[in-house]
Amino acid sequence: MSGSRLPVYRLVDRQAGGVLFGLTVPQLLLVATGLGAVVVSVSTHSPRGLATGLGVAGGCAALAFVPAGGRRLHAALPDAVVFAVHRLTGRHRWLAPLPLPLLTGSPAHARTKRQSAAALPRCLAGMDIAAVPRPAWADGDRRLDPVGLVRDERSGTWTAILAVRGGSFSLLDPADQHQRLAGWAQLLSQFARESSPLVRLGWSLWSAPAPLSEHLSWLDERTAEHSPMSSFNDARIRSSALDAAEAAYRQLLDEQATHLHRHDLRVWITLDRRRIGRRMGTPPDATLAAARALTDRARAAGLVVSAPLSPVEIAEAMRVQADPSVVATLAHVRRGLAEHAGMSSVLATTHAGPLSMEIRWTAVRVDSTWHRVFWITRWPALGLEPDWLDPLLLHAPCVRAVTVVLEPVSLRASRRRINAESVTIDGQVAIRERHAFRVPVHLTRAHAQVDQRETELAAGFPEYGYLALIDVAAPSREELDEASNTMIDLAAQCGVTELRPLHGRHDAAFAAALPLGRAPGQALLEGRA
Repeated sequence: MSGSRLPVYRLVDRQAGGVLFGLTVPQLLLVATGLGAVVVSVSTHSPRGLATGLGVAGGCAALAFVPAGGRRLHAALPDAVVFAVHRLTGRHRWLAPLPLPLLTGSPAHARTKRQSAAALPRCLAGMDIAAVPRPAWADGDRRLDPVGLVRDERSGTWTAILAVRGGSFSLLDPADQHQRLAGWAQLLSQFARESSPLVRLGWSLWSAPAPLSEHLSWLDERTAEHSPMSSFNDARIRSSALDAAEAAYRQLLDEQATHLHRHDLRVWITLDRRRIGRRMGTPPDATLAAARALTDRARAAGLVVSAPLSPVEIAEAMRVQADPSVVATLAHVRRGLAEHAGMSSVLATTHAGPLSMEIRWTAVRVDSTWHRVFWITRWPALGLEPDWLDPLLLHAPCVRAVTVVLEPVSLRASRRRINAESVTIDGQVAIRERHAFRVPVHLTRAHAQVDQRETELAAGFPEYGYLALIDVAAPSREELDEASNTMIDLAAQCGVTELRPLHGRHDAAFAAALPLGRAPGQALLEGRA
């Protein structure tokens, strides 16, 4: 951060692992292989051998430098091979087994591990929702439902999920916005300890156009909660004020009926059970303790945080994001006492997870909804204000989810990475200067960024590896293409000019975009995908 009065924020470009002239190790190996093939073919003094060597060299050059879907061909080839194998073997389609596994409170808890694994598609395999008693700090004295923790057997992690609201951040003065961001930065620095079992933090904002009935129902609930219960005179005054406020809000809803949106923000914290010490207790106990710390620090940072989600709330959030068409089911089905208490769901008589999945190269279909996931490959290079992402977050002309994954980097690894990147950048600059080549702007900026990172690290601000995904959803392929173009335009308004669709990997990216704490591929986090 820099600036004379108020700080200006800059996002560091992730280094792609350039070793020599910006080439990565795989590219250098391919170039060396091609050159070696040419040398060997020339030494054979045979036209056929020379032709073979030139063909090998051309193939290596194509793999090293030809772009394919926003990345080099050698990086895209493994995903293409895996996709082709799945396509040929029929594993690109998945259907839920019969009988359908139901939500909580059903015989689904008695299923074997093999049955549980078959109940979810491959991208979600190994995940389960565990119910633990709700502690007092998580509204245990007012709620009957347990706390839901997402257990990932594949990675050995436990995740707690919180519902969060940012309040009136967009309406605050710039100084107050900077103060809120400083509180969030303090929260992040407190979780990035060397001995912490925390492996991941993340937040997901799911947004969709909302019907007027949802806002009217919310208004009726709030009006009933604030109905006057005091003396007659005070009640009459308060009733008049409430009636005026309600009438003004209803008029505003009528005027903005075509621009109404629904936003669901969830923050999650993920712990590695292998790093949980004995003094922390069992993995559920340690996860609840981390969730309590996150709740307290998020509230201190000015966020409005609710208690950890229950198993029913987690399942409903997962189902709604996977197939938004079920929103109508949740809105119009009458809820009984168990549903109001959070002990059951209107989806309990159907199915909590996806019913079907079909993987295509450019999209993935989950039930009746098509999904396409974009990766923000390059962040704005100039200084940013606190509200720079508002167009992408607040405007939702289509159904979409913006997910940001944060992984703390140890102090030792940060120093090692800073030293390696500094040596690489200095070497590239020295080579260009020695041969009288112009030093490009991105190298000069990268050198300044490395110095700034070292300064912030010395000041006590740890580093986080971060990744942003945008999951666009639509009922048809044509509408998905239109929605994708709309999201690309919105991202450009924020200065994000490079959105890369994760073709061939939309199923895994869809799972990472869900608020369940599943990690994306390490190549994505390191900027190599």
